[in-house]
Amino acid sequence: MNKQQFNAKLASASSNEERLSLMDGYAEELFEKERYSEAAQVYAQALKIPKQPNVKAYFAGRIGICHFNSGNDKEAFQYLLKSGRLFDPAQPEFMRDMCGFVLFHVGSLYEYYGKTVKSLESRKKCEEYLDSQEKDTQWMLYAGLSRNYEALGKHDEAIRYSQKAIQVLSDNDPGLSYLYESMANNYMGLQQYHEALKHFSRVLELDPKFERRSEIQLSMAECYSHLANYSMALETYEKILELKQISGKKQDLIWLYLKMAECQFRLEAFEKSLLIALETLRRNPRNKIEKAEARSYLTDCYYELGRYKEAVEEGEETLLLAKRFPNDDLFYFRMALGYHKIGNKKAFAKYHAVLRKMFPEDSKVKYLDKLA
Repeated sequence: MNKQQFNAKLASASSNEERLSLMDGYAEELFEKERYSEAAQVYAQALKIPKQPNVKAYFAGRIGICHFNSGNDKEAFQYLLKSGRLFDPAQPEFMRDMCGFVLFHVGSLYEYYGKTVKSLESRKKCEEYLDSQEKDTQWMLYAGLSRNYEALGKHDEAIRYSQKAIQVLSDNDPGLSYLYESMANNYMGLQQYHEALKHFSRVLELDPKFERRSEIQLSMAECYSHLANYSMALETYEKILELKQISGKKQDLIWLYLKMAECQFRLEAFEKSLLIALETLRRNPRNKIEKAEARSYLTDCYYELGRYKEAVEEGEETLLLAKRFPNDDLFYFRMALGYHKIGNKKAFAKYHAVLRKMFPEDSKVKYLDKLA
């Protein structure tokens, strides 16, 4: 039906019910053609006619959804919230499906603007009408609730809602990859690294070209590190490096070299760790903390290779850059041991005291106590 036909039929309509039906049908046609602004105008005409709150709520909701799809968030909020206030389950002509759909969109808007609690409240209300919603709305609602709970640090609930979303989808739905990624991130939040790895692997199994593949691999490497599986962590970091080098894009890879240096050190491959640390410094890190961490591996590796004088000399240069940096417990321990090896009791006592102050519960402190 074109606009001329619509206007002709509207002019000959004999009742408000007929007019509303015509407007609703024509606006829906416009909406399906993604002519949201025109659809909103027709729905706005219809909104002026009914007196029943639930019918007015329906048309206000339709206008809000048109604005939502057009990216007019201010207007979308205005009409969607108005619709929510008008809907009354106790009154005639209450529409469960529309009420739920309005709440679904309100929850999405609140999430977009960072209002997690309000988004969660809207989505929980929408869940009450879930049986009236289409399949796509159901799984997206569950996924949205999962994101809300994740943002609030409630990882168990986030996982539960991701599982609900997965149950709605078919086995080959592209949305599955994102849900498994969400579950994996929440398992990391719970420090359940084996489960996280299982779900990250599932993402790459479902979609080998997943858009955040490098982020997935990085998270997997972090899980391996937490599990002290430094061999697999190193292998994963090397894959990430290879992918980034293939891309040809100019990127800051200092953080990645530092991760690889740490893995090689913890695997007791001290020569390899040393070479990676030197390569990191050759790349001239601009960040002092990163530069200090890279130099600290020189101290750690020189000590383990029996080059004690070089170890403490590099260590003193490191401390000119920063006093604290990642894995500095390894560094301060070997500074103390290095000075002990070359017979400098004063410097040994200094770094022994530093380690005790920074890491009072560390077993390395007790080891140094025996040497004092």
